[in-house]
Amino acid sequence: MSTPRRPFRFVLRLRTLAVLLGFAVLAGLVVPPVGADQLSDKRAEAAKIAARLNQLDGAMMDVNARFEAANFKLHQAEAAVAEAKRMATITKAEMEKRAGELRGYAVKAYKGGTEGAAADALLTDDASSGAISKTYMSSLSGNRQDYVDALNAARNQAEEDATRLAKAEAEAKSSADEIETARNQAQAQRNEQAALNAKAQGEVAELVRKEQEAIRAAAAAAAAARRAVNVGTSGSRSVSQIPVNVPAANGSIANAAIRAGLTKIGSPYVWAAAGPSAFDCSGFTQWAFGQAGVSLSHFSGAQYAMTARISAAQLQPGDLVFWGGGGSAHVAIYMGSNQILHAFGSSVAVSELDGWWMTPSGYGRLNL
Repeated sequence: MSTPRRPFRFVLRLRTLAVLLGFAVLAGLVVPPVGADQLSDKRAEAAKIAARLNQLDGAMMDVNARFEAANFKLHQAEAAVAEAKRMATITKAEMEKRAGELRGYAVKAYKGGTEGAAADALLTDDASSGAISKTYMSSLSGNRQDYVDALNAARNQAEEDATRLAKAEAEAKSSADEIETARNQAQAQRNEQAALNAKAQGEVAELVRKEQEAIRAAAAAAAAARRAVNVGTSGSRSVSQIPVNVPAANGSIANAAIRAGLTKIGSPYVWAAAGPSAFDCSGFTQWAFGQAGVSLSHFSGAQYAMTARISAAQLQPGDLVFWGGGGSAHVAIYMGSNQILHAFGSSVAVSELDGWWMTPSGYGRLNL
């Protein structure tokens, strides 16, 4: 008894199922995306390190303010030192002048006399010392005694200037040393934290890169599966066959952003790029809405946070569609008619939302 022939449609379904199963196996071999918890934990760690760096930057600002104040005092001390030196020079000159005048009086009073030693004592010790004879002192009457007093005053001023100079120099050095030590300590702490911050940010970027690579690989496998199914079924359409729903130029922000984004179809996908010639997913939405006068952050998670949650049934052109925990994996612009505009895989493209390879994690509406 011969085996009855299977209907063609049944055979076609079996072949389609076999193709899908084959690509499902291939997709299973693709390295899975980085776990949301792992990426979230690393971002939280990086945020703590960045917060500590901000604290140290604040402390550094405080130290710098203290340095400016201390530096001002240091300049004042240096000015005092300069003034003390100037006064010492003036005092020395005054002493020499008074000494010369006093010697002139002494010479005139004792021409040929033997009082030279007493005159020398007058010029090197206290001018009113008991070592000088009363006869000699009595000869220095009137203006001559004034010269003796002036010499003593000049000597005292010189001693005060020397003391003031030493004190000013010591204070200036102490101020400079204290602030330099504080600045060095603060700068060392800040540099250490900055290195930790750079390391943490690099680790976050690497996790995001791996997640994007895994998502692109899985999307490519899914797209290949869809193409294989399209070859075996006449009722299916490939992404390239999707008629693009171009919105009218009616002046709305949403339509303006979509129309701007459509001009970039085919532009290459480059991680961390935000236009105008290459984009990643959040860089593309940021650029498109930027052309319409709306500022968005260059991170899909931040765009998720700044939008109001809506349901799939409430989607309107210009709403954002998100994938991943907190929208951290991917973002696209909803165009209406089940179409999304996004930067993904290798380029900017239009895709069918319901037919895309991964289910969205949420939908958001901007306050336009």
